[in-house]
Amino acid sequence: MDERQLKKGRDAYQMMDDACNKLVESGNWQRVGASDIKLFLDMYVQALLMKMAQSAGSLSDELRLFAAKIPSRDVLGLGRMNAEAALNAGFKNRSFAEGTPLLLRCCVAMDDKDGTRVAAQFVDGVSHLLYAAADVDGDMSGRELNFITAYAGSLRTFLMTRAAGRHQYAAVSENKEPEEQNEAPEKQEETLDELMKELDGLIGLEDVKHEVHTLVNLIKVREMRKQHDLKVMDMSFHMVFTGNPGTGKTTVARLVAKIYKQLGFLSKGQMIETDRSGLVAGYVGQTAGKVTQVVNSALGGILFIDEAYSLARKGQENDFGREAIDTLVKLMEDHRDDLVVIVAGYTDEMHDFLTSNPGLISRFNKYIDFPDYTDDELMAILDMNAKRQGYELDAGAKSIVRTMLEEMGLNARMDFGNARGMRNTLEKLVQAQANRLAETDEEVTRDMLISLIEEDAKKAFQTENETESTTGER
Repeated sequence: MDERQLKKGRDAYQMMDDACNKLVESGNWQRVGASDIKLFLDMYVQALLMKMAQSAGSLSDELRLFAAKIPSRDVLGLGRMNAEAALNAGFKNRSFAEGTPLLLRCCVAMDDKDGTRVAAQFVDGVSHLLYAAADVDGDMSGRELNFITAYAGSLRTFLMTRAAGRHQYAAVSENKEPEEQNEAPEKQEETLDELMKELDGLIGLEDVKHEVHTLVNLIKVREMRKQHDLKVMDMSFHMVFTGNPGTGKTTVARLVAKIYKQLGFLSKGQMIETDRSGLVAGYVGQTAGKVTQVVNSALGGILFIDEAYSLARKGQENDFGREAIDTLVKLMEDHRDDLVVIVAGYTDEMHDFLTSNPGLISRFNKYIDFPDYTDDELMAILDMNAKRQGYELDAGAKSIVRTMLEEMGLNARMDFGNARGMRNTLEKLVQAQANRLAETDEEVTRDMLISLIEEDAKKAFQTENETESTTGER
């Protein structure tokens, strides 16, 4: 193992660890702090490194030992495993490295609250760690490079998006006029027919659409019974959305909130999105208040809790996530007439969440599963997103993207992220087009600016050998 890369990895880990220590010191994590947050960090680091290895298609002994030695402890036991067992351990704990890391969200929440810049430090640490890991055997592959670029880029995009949101909030809080905020006039509310048409226009998700139509019909008939002075059965409309990332859970939840408002079932129809970092506070007694505040903001609409299973991690009974769950159960009962709670996450992990409190299962009796998209559906999503942004793919470009999808293994497909993966695919095509047009001697026409061609797709998705060859020449 290259000791220089090992040192770089430990320095990168220290950057992330320092950020986590600041969370503990500020009280923005939880009172038990240091030991618990270190566990989250070490699990995240090892799961992330195994995810990169899965993306690369293989795990070298050098990278496996690197992943075992970098954290403060080898929580997954990678140092004692062979490559196959190590990859399986990473896959079983993949939720730690999926989406936006929980620790990064906590850092962002602290930055918002205290005016610090810890989140950027954490992301820098992640980026440096991945580069050190990829080069630990002295040969960074093209797949590893692509993974690092995509993953680190997604974290930085998350930071920029949050920063833009804070800027917009600051403009509103200063009572500036809409023209000063560069905001468009408020969009007129959509009718029920328009919302149902939008739902039905979503690509795929036929079973999901059927379930939503059933709920809409149920609410309509309940209202008819009320008008005729007939009894209305007491029912819970809280829901569990299960499925992999990028399968449309958040999109459908937003539509359901608007539909329920048009039906008169909810008074406001807003959707408040949150996760563990938005519900769990730093000290005993604070979490209940934080949950209450979030629930109050969602009254009259939908409270959408993403990655809800992170509130009930096994083996962490002293975690304040349990307090958040207990408080949520009580508030759901107190506001049952004007609040719908939707919890979302992986199917297996959501079972752990629902069994963590006896009151949860009785309140969530509607389960909607969001399946992965087929290749045809993903291609339709790509085409739709391209048209929305003013682009068109030619036949050659579409053929290359479809071949890329068809050749994906199971692990690669899990990492791809369904519709999110297609958004990333479109971005790669647009970047390749930009490079091509910037280098051309021809006059760039409107048609050229619209067209994403086969050459762009080839540049965006080089074969592994071509990419590795290019990487080795640098």
